[in-house]
Amino acid sequence: MIYDMRIYDLQPGGVPQYMAAVREVALQIRKDHGVKLAGWYHTDIGTLNQVVHIWAYEDYAHFDKARQAVRNDPRWKNDYLPRVKGLVVKQRDMIMQGADFFSGPVE
Repeated sequence: MIYDMRIYDLQPGGVPQYMAAVREVALQIRKDHGVKLAGWYHTDIGTLNQVVHIWAYEDYAHFDKARQAVRNDPRWKNDYLPRVKGLVVKQRDMIMQGADFFSGPVE
């Protein structure tokens, strides 16, 4: 299993709006395309207005296929992207391997 960890710095005060868009739209879209949520956090102390989300994929082939499917999903284009447009100031993204003692996300 591989993990896509994304760290977004958002506009000041943008966390609640971003979280609502993810909760109400993006989670279901990703789930429909076989992407599992492995972690989702927002800062309380430290760099504020920051979210970290981690998505689990079976392998790189699944990552490529699911990413393309999500991007092409009409709900992503029409419902999700307009809600988050302009909220993200900076984005960092990395693909990570799971440790041999980690069995993956719990459902």
